Amino acid sequence: MFTVIFILWGSATVGYLLRRHPIPGLERLMTYTVWGLLFLMGVEVGGNPTLMQALDRLGWEALILTLCTALGCALAAAALWSESRRTTPATQTPTVEKDAGKELLSHKHRLVALWHQLAGSFTIVAFFALGCALGVSHRIPSLPAEAGFYALCLLLICVGLTVGQSNEIRQSLRRIDKRLMWLPVLTIVGTWAGAVATACLLQGRSFTDWLAISSGFGYYSLSSILITEARNAEMGTVALIYNILRELMALLCAPLFRQFFGPLAPISVGGATTGDTTLPIISRTCGQTFIPLSIYHGLTIDFTVPFLVPFFCSL
Repeated sequence: MFTVIFILWGSATVGYLLRRHPIPGLERLMTYTVWGLLFLMGVEVGGNPTLMQALDRLGWEALILTLCTALGCALAAAALWSESRRTTPATQTPTVEKDAGKELLSHKHRLVALWHQLAGSFTIVAFFALGCALGVSHRIPSLPAEAGFYALCLLLICVGLTVGQSNEIRQSLRRIDKRLMWLPVLTIVGTWAGAVATACLLQGRSFTDWLAISSGFGYYSLSSILITEARNAEMGTVALIYNILRELMALLCAPLFRQFFGPLAPISVGGATTGDTTLPIISRTCGQTFIPLSIYHGLTIDFTVPFLVPFFCSL
């Protein structure tokens, strides 16, 4: 845990000091590192016959956790939206654009946009599946035990440098209703409430296991890798499936969450993804006035993952 914190904070500090000199190719290196780590994770899962036989059970567990955490986040977001509307003057509260989900895009263009948003998740699944296939066939030579750890350190360095060089949080803070800045906290609380509910519904895992898995908040690449390194490949697989399902739910069900729980619900359910992959659908569903809040929420949640996941794994 302390190694993760040291690497992340150290690289974030370096990134901040070099914020006027952007590091070229950093995003691409991070993407390739994620692909490699998920491939190695797939190889480990595929090479474990017991784990392969339990994939259907792991998928079911991940689905239950996704539904519980999404409901917890939606309810928490609805409470915050209701409170902000009650105590804040109408001129200071972001307005919900009634036709935000009906932009002048053809149905075909919307499908293309959705495909581009889902492409990252599908790529992750493809590398994980390829690793599983090679692990099952035993056609890949054994890799050094430290390979995954060194790759994880490289990913943490990339994440820290990216966060340190980004000024999006500082820019978005100036345009957000201060009461709505509590949304990341309520997202975390709602997620943990869903994890506790899952622990009550499903047997076989402890409360801390579910808290560790749920604390990925949709950040499927980093959280699943951290859990695999700290615990085991089975928990890492559940975390991977859960976080992908959470992102997919935010992308596909954002209009439903907005309709039944208010405009903050799609942002809360999106978790760590609202600063990037789910931002376009949130903009169309809730309105452009919620873009700064969505970016702030996503980046804030994003930064908690490397701390919360190892913390719960250490308990």
